[in-house]
Amino acid sequence: MLKRVLLVDDEAAMLTALQRQLRLTEYEVLVAGSAREALDILATTEVQVVVSDVRMPEMTGDELMTRIKQQYPDVVGVLLTGYAELDVVIRVLNEGAVFRYLQKPWEPDDLLKCLHDAFVCWQERQQVSDQHAYLENHEHALLETDAEGRTLYANQKACQLLNLTAEVAGVPLEEVLPMLRPEQLLYLSSSEQRQLEAQDNTNGQMLRISSQALHNQRRMFRIEQLFELDTLAIPNLLSRQELLYQLDRLLRSSDAPVTIIYLDINGFRRFNDSLGYQQADQLLATVATKLMAGKPDGASLGRMSGDEFALFIAGGYSTLDICHQLEEMLQPFSDLVYFSGRELHVAFRAGFAQSPDDGADAGELLRNAQVSANTASRGGRRNMVRYSNRMNANDSEFVSLQSDLYRSLERDQLFVLYQPKVSMPDGRIAGAEALLRWEHATKGVISPAVFIPMAEENGLIDTIGDWVLAAASAQKRVWEAQGLPDFVLSVNLSGRQLEDDALLERVQDLIHQNSLHASQIELEITETFLMQDISHSLGLLKELKALGVRLAIDDFGTGYSSLNYLHQLPVDTLKIDRSFITGLGVNREAFELVKNIIHMSHDMGKQVVAEGVETREQLDILTGLNCDEIQGFFFSPPVSADQFRKLLENQPLIMLDVVT
Repeated sequence: MLKRVLLVDDEAAMLTALQRQLRLTEYEVLVAGSAREALDILATTEVQVVVSDVRMPEMTGDELMTRIKQQYPDVVGVLLTGYAELDVVIRVLNEGAVFRYLQKPWEPDDLLKCLHDAFVCWQERQQVSDQHAYLENHEHALLETDAEGRTLYANQKACQLLNLTAEVAGVPLEEVLPMLRPEQLLYLSSSEQRQLEAQDNTNGQMLRISSQALHNQRRMFRIEQLFELDTLAIPNLLSRQELLYQLDRLLRSSDAPVTIIYLDINGFRRFNDSLGYQQADQLLATVATKLMAGKPDGASLGRMSGDEFALFIAGGYSTLDICHQLEEMLQPFSDLVYFSGRELHVAFRAGFAQSPDDGADAGELLRNAQVSANTASRGGRRNMVRYSNRMNANDSEFVSLQSDLYRSLERDQLFVLYQPKVSMPDGRIAGAEALLRWEHATKGVISPAVFIPMAEENGLIDTIGDWVLAAASAQKRVWEAQGLPDFVLSVNLSGRQLEDDALLERVQDLIHQNSLHASQIELEITETFLMQDISHSLGLLKELKALGVRLAIDDFGTGYSSLNYLHQLPVDTLKIDRSFITGLGVNREAFELVKNIIHMSHDMGKQVVAEGVETREQLDILTGLNCDEIQGFFFSPPVSADQFRKLLENQPLIMLDVVT
């Protein structure tokens, strides 16, 4: 590419000096003795960069640059200025008419550096121009944003679909896409490709919004209009608009309380990824059919968006009544759903709101029911949650905390603690679980029960999970180099990490980088994740097992129908959920369940770890049941790497000498 520079100055001596400085460079140099002459040259010759003095008769340099920006927007302008003209230069810089300025007198190297940067700027403008031409001719509605989430460009299709003006440059994304909740915006802003569905409340249309990262931290958003009733085609299943209309009519015609329940399918994005969107829509149709068949008499059911449903029913029901009705409605999902040759576990998060206390009109009542479902989701609870006013305040705090979580790694606020797993009956440390913690700058230590679901929801769990895996592996290598007793290091993997195609390679790389034996690393996977799609889980576990690492099922006993599939899973360890350990010594049912899990696991050649052991009574019972390893506060809470080193140096742990 020929690099052409146009020099503009009314003083011939200055032009000669500039030409001399550029004589042996790669640039072709043109000169003009006035602004008018410069505009004539630009009309007939392709020029990338214009360098002009500010003080010139008839038309000043800043006026020339403004004209050039209007007529030749890709041309890059550089001004040569004295101290007295700085105010003028700053004005045109702020207007975007000038790329940079050089103050007299300048060094030759400064001029060459400035020209180099100006040509880089010209190339970037060409790329943007080409990108905008691509966007304008694309078949879909497209938006481009910068790293701060401000809109750079929207093609005509996007403007029409979203009812935008053509001048959207610089407008924050939350104003361009007001139908998205703050957590949805954060989710779409991840470094990975993302997709979700939402409803435009201004016209009721359903939108599918996809996002992907571009260079320089820019993002591209594609917006498609959806017609969800066409995809599900379920008789009597209402659209969002129809549900709002009928709910509003009921509220106006009756003084009786009305209850609206909001249902959100847990982790449906995984079904989208594993089944594909077409089959996932068919699964939604299957789910909707079961919901319609089980809904209470007199209730109306509608699909709100994507994987979210709502139903309303008139009557002054108590929370207990509503929970009972919902339990009956969701009974078909207590077992696996057979779909397209697979066995899938479908579970829901639920919340409800009741008129007139929780909302006076249909829109407010539906929004508050959705807020209550979101609150249930974030707390990790499975029970029905009723809306309360404090939830909106919590929602604002949640969004603020999400933003802080994005900066937690770079601010060095995340750290790892280690909790020992003690071998029975010798009392030595057989393993340790790496546990993530977050110390917020102003709020102190944030519970993992709060920020882990948050990270999973906005996609940050990928980055955080990778960091934990790398940090724990490196620490394991340090302990080995110090000659400390060996043990198995366990690291939790989130569902999102397990869906990442690069996970296997990343785990293998970390083992090699830290010179670890694969058998000394154990990956813990929650039972709920495994049971959601058995066929997919079996294949994934086999691939992980082929790396040589150990595999454990975390929170065992909380999933569904797992005993039927346990013999198929290539896992080494079962970790009995702490909720069952708490019941030991309190009720016979917990004792029998734990006993059966231990005996069954041993029959299949698997080890058993009991989580959450806090009392001597629990320890004695587990010892009598031949549990392999104990983890809990009875021996040690999660501790720092330095404190864990001391535990390794002083084995067996205290109080185990009396356990036989």
